[in-house]
Amino acid sequence: MALPSMIANPDLYLYKETEKRIKDDLNTAFEIFIAEQYSRLRYSDLMPDGKPGLASKTRLVSWLNDNASGKTIRHGVITKYKNDYPSHFLDGIWEARYFGFFVGYMKQLLTSKKFIKSRKIADEFSRSFADEEWFWQAVAVAGAKLLEDLYERGGLRTDIAKAYIRQIKLSRELLDNLGRIAGRIAKNCGERYGRESIDAVQGSLETIKDVVESSFKEQLRSSFEIFSNRSEYRIYLRYKEEIRKNFVQVRHKQSTYFNYLTAAGQLPG
Repeated sequence: MALPSMIANPDLYLYKETEKRIKDDLNTAFEIFIAEQYSRLRYSDLMPDGKPGLASKTRLVSWLNDNASGKTIRHGVITKYKNDYPSHFLDGIWEARYFGFFVGYMKQLLTSKKFIKSRKIADEFSRSFADEEWFWQAVAVAGAKLLEDLYERGGLRTDIAKAYIRQIKLSRELLDNLGRIAGRIAKNCGERYGRESIDAVQGSLETIKDVVESSFKEQLRSSFEIFSNRSEYRIYLRYKEEIRKNFVQVRHKQSTYFNYLTAAGQLPG
């Protein structure tokens, strides 16, 4: 939609220009926030096995994703969100400023027996979201899923997020390739020289993995330093505290907007 004429309606023009700038800044800030939470090699690094009685990383990811059973497809949280809130997407590309809304939506669905179809699992998610550490881990995992989707669609707006994800994917590919190569070497050595050679190869592989992961972390640290002076990172810093407060409100159900949506039937109770 074209902006109103500056001459014909200067006040409306100023409002629309300001609104657009703030939306763009929020998209930038949230995208970088998600990227910083996501800066790990594996989902298991984002949500390691934790306290008994809380939902595992595997369970969380399985409910974020779609699940096919025969000819039946159960839409996960992400697909349902896309279907329910198309206005959060511009030409099919998600706008990251809605991430706080998405986390609230995810929480509402995963703690709803109506969506989960199991009181036991819904209660497990309720306990999990009540745990502060688990909550922030879930924010990171959900953000990673959404950011990866943006990356694959070419929809990332910030150089910082692009660099982080590219680095993560390259490091993952390197580790996967090393694993396959080491597996073949171990098999060949085992056939020729016995079990001890397999153990030696596996030990070397673990050493190489440690080196790759250490290098990855160092590269990320360097990236933070390099990008800290960029204008998009300064935008992020301007909103960083408000973004974190937003998620605290979501966790404690302090958002009147979410309460309104629940009452209106747009989110499950």
